[in-house]
Amino acid sequence: MKTLLGSVLVVTALLPIACGSDAAREEARGEGSETAVSTESSPADSTRMPDYPEPRRGYLVARSGGEREISGAWEARAGMCETPPMLEVVAEQPGVGTLVLLQLPQADSRLTRYPVTVVDVGAPAPPAAQVAVQLFQERAAYAYQALEGEVEVYGFDERISGRFAVTLREISSDESLRYAGVFHGIPIEVLPEEQCRQVQEALEPSDTL
Repeated sequence: MKTLLGSVLVVTALLPIACGSDAAREEARGEGSETAVSTESSPADSTRMPDYPEPRRGYLVARSGGEREISGAWEARAGMCETPPMLEVVAEQPGVGTLVLLQLPQADSRLTRYPVTVVDVGAPAPPAAQVAVQLFQERAAYAYQALEGEVEVYGFDERISGRFAVTLREISSDESLRYAGVFHGIPIEVLPEEQCRQVQEALEPSDTL
């Protein structure tokens, strides 16, 4: 049986999204301050959702609330399939990465809220969201998945813009974090048919336990 995180990681592995044009990357670098990431332990209140950070074009910007702080601004990329109708936003740098995976409704209904939906098999019915965070430190690796919350998409044409506020759970330790972020003006790449077909196969229910 496929778990939520298993499905998310399978899809991520199957979608090697191109990093975009040099012009787009330079445009993203030209706005805002340099990336800052903190992954040190913090006594922040884990019951309070952080405020949304200021958006930065071409970036996913996020911050956490809880015993471990995960915050920063990372260049992001987005890839979309129409069959199955899904889109992922990926932001990463060495040591940390965030994935926002959306199950898309009809094309005229995509500016909406996507509730975090946990499923054991396959993909949830749209609109739905899955969020995963991976963190690597000196001698430890952490894998978080969202258990509740939502993603709100407020821009969707050649670029996607939105924000999220979710509760994350670390898979091994059950550590809980609140995580809020904004992705703004991320160029959307339509992925090749073969990659989308592999995604569809990965998300289909399996009889294998």
